[in-house]
Amino acid sequence: MVDGVVHAMNMTCIHDLKPNRVVATIEGIVVRSYPLSMKFAKNRWIAFREIVLEDDSGWVTVNVWGSSAIDVIRGQTIRLKNAYCFTRNERLCLTLSIHSSLKIGTQA
Repeated sequence: MVDGVVHAMNMTCIHDLKPNRVVATIEGIVVRSYPLSMKFAKNRWIAFREIVLEDDSGWVTVNVWGSSAIDVIRGQTIRLKNAYCFTRNERLCLTLSIHSSLKIGTQA
C-alpha cells in the first residue's frame, strides 16, 4: 500500500511544470493529435507527431518520436516518464528523448 502512495506523490501535474527540467512522471489525456510527419535526426528519418496532453490542471504540447508517434491517438490516456520540459514561443512543451518512455492506457 505504501508503494501506491509514494508513486502517486511523484506524479507531476501540468500546472507544476518548469522549463529546463526532466519530468519524472506525468499522466493525461490526448486531446489533440496533429498529423504524423517524418523528421531527420541522428542521421536517419524518424516518425514525429505533436500532441496536446491535458489533465485537471491544464494542457501542454508534447513532441512524440518513433513508434510511439505512430501509435498515439486522440482520446487515449498516456503516461510519460523522464520527458524533458522546455519553452518554445513562450509556452511550455515536453519532448520525449531516448531515455524517456510513453505508456498508452485506455481510449475514451
